[in-house]
Amino acid sequence: MIFLLLSILASTITVSYFKVFEKLGVHTLTGIVFNYLACAILGNFVGVSDAVFSTPFWSMDWFPYTVFLGFMFITIFFAIGKTAQQMGVSVSMVSAKLSVVVPILFAVIMYGENVKYLQSFGILLSLIAVYFISKKDQSEKSEHKNLWILPLIVFVGSGIIDTTLKIIQTHFIPAHSEAHIITMAFTMAFVFGIFVLLYDVNKNKLKITLKNVFWGFMLGIPNYFSMYFLLKTLSAFHSSSAIVFPVNNIGVLAASSLVSILFFKEKMNKFNWYGLSLSVISIILISEVYLAIF
Repeated sequence: MIFLLLSILASTITVSYFKVFEKLGVHTLTGIVFNYLACAILGNFVGVSDAVFSTPFWSMDWFPYTVFLGFMFITIFFAIGKTAQQMGVSVSMVSAKLSVVVPILFAVIMYGENVKYLQSFGILLSLIAVYFISKKDQSEKSEHKNLWILPLIVFVGSGIIDTTLKIIQTHFIPAHSEAHIITMAFTMAFVFGIFVLLYDVNKNKLKITLKNVFWGFMLGIPNYFSMYFLLKTLSAFHSSSAIVFPVNNIGVLAASSLVSILFFKEKMNKFNWYGLSLSVISIILISEVYLAIF
């Protein structure tokens, strides 16, 4: 249980950093890129018997998946950061955590798995929740005209990441170390990001300052440990791992909403509260947590 609580805490701190970036004037993309460098470094020293870079990772059958994951990691993390900064921490987390829908739809389409009626209802509720959580009052619409696309990108992109992780878990783990695979994905995210930064430096005269690098590394610490503690939780609850993800998601939703209201003074209108409530209900229905409870 302690690992699960630590994972929820680390995830909440991670997304909250984007509001800190905004207040301190940290360049978001630079911070995200060096966050992944910090994740890659930590992944080679924390919780592994041998560093991934000391292995022939390029010849592993899981390596192409980490390249794709790396691209998705940095793309969606940037979208999460922008969503947190422009629409609020709670909006970004609801959009990301409801992505549990996408792997289920993938399993139905690709593998012909059956979906129960309550799960189908939960999927419908999740789509409504994303709409409500990103809905602004009439007075805010002119200022935030097309921002609804940000949580939509986070929702779909996070779901693609979850689906890819599920494929990796099914086909490559435990034959291979999950720590090595995730660390390589973090490394590839840094590689993709550094190319984008170099383009910005050359094209837009971006300056990579020590402040941006420092806060990027600070972001990388909770970001890495959110994944590390989640993996530890899955190992501890290996017989009921299906419950871990929804409980973790609900915990992060609740914690991030409290942080956004108490520390960042974000205001949620009635539609946002509807969305938050529906998101919790949809996760419970989709993941069938109620079966374990009752």
